[in-house]
Amino acid sequence: MDATDVSALAAEELNWSALLPVSDTAADGFGEVPGLSLSSILRLMEEQGKIGFWWHDLATDRFSVSPGAARISGVPLTAIRTHENLLNRIHPQDRPFQIDQVGLINTGQPLRREFRIVRPDGTIRWVSSRIDVVLGDDGRPVRFIGILSDITERREAQRAVEFNHGRHMALIEATSALSWIADLSGQSIDHTAWCELTGMGSDSCAGEGWLDAVHPNDRDRVRASYRAAVAQGGVYNIDYRILTQAGEYRWYNARSAPVRDASGAIREWQGVLLPIDGDYRPVIGDPDTDEVPALTGAHIRGARGLLDWSLAQLASVSGVSVSTIKRMEDGSEGNTRASKSEAVRRALQTGGISFRVIEGTTWISR
Repeated sequence: MDATDVSALAAEELNWSALLPVSDTAADGFGEVPGLSLSSILRLMEEQGKIGFWWHDLATDRFSVSPGAARISGVPLTAIRTHENLLNRIHPQDRPFQIDQVGLINTGQPLRREFRIVRPDGTIRWVSSRIDVVLGDDGRPVRFIGILSDITERREAQRAVEFNHGRHMALIEATSALSWIADLSGQSIDHTAWCELTGMGSDSCAGEGWLDAVHPNDRDRVRASYRAAVAQGGVYNIDYRILTQAGEYRWYNARSAPVRDASGAIREWQGVLLPIDGDYRPVIGDPDTDEVPALTGAHIRGARGLLDWSLAQLASVSGVSVSTIKRMEDGSEGNTRASKSEAVRRALQTGGISFRVIEGTTWISR
């Protein structure tokens, strides 16, 4: 197919009206608005976005392009264009999937495709190509009209999202973790993994229903700790027992953090469950007896340090007086009443502290 040089179009104002017959323009209402031309509308569209137009008149075999289309392709406005060299601009990896375009549009079928192009300078851009066909009175194509949009930024953003998702899934698989998602208020919205672990139905897990699978002796502190994390917008980190599908309780470490948007506002919560090795035993209670070892003054001071809590803050959360906590920490309280020790321990756990006993030594973590 011979191509016609479009240098004349570059020297003069482009014949934008060739995009549509006059009758079509009038029918769409453009001809009814004084001072409004199709040329000015299309030019404005190009100036406001990464978009360009081209058209191929079959009677004259002329390919014409707008300045926007020339900018997107990187091919000068005055260059000779043919179906062959236009096809050669398509990325080699995408070209096999686009060679059917000519045959399809010759049948009068409109097309919409997305693919990469290689500019003459070697840069690669993603484009969206939409081609429509104008038919003559005999029903055969007389003109092809195309819109070309540069969608590189959207495609790169999509690729980044897909890549990050792949990283996330690889990390989940590598750590044997189970993931979950909660909404802004902390209510569970994606609990597929929890349902698979516990055998609970999706409806039963909604809201705070997932807590039904938490060991009864752990449930109150888990609920309190989770609500505190959501209220403060902080990290949630706690150990507790979950009733699995096998009908047995197993220890898991649950962690979650807020997902924030560009402004810093919390959009949702992302969490994971990590199985705890059998050699690790949280101080919050033996799986069988639930006997709670007493915390020493060093445990309380260490936990307060991790939370950056003052004596007054711990007293406020636990309901135990500052003076009593101070005596508990320096060891001068003597035999502290079990209820007060328990209140302090639960307050620290509510703040996000976990206690574990490893080979007889108590370890504190947040």
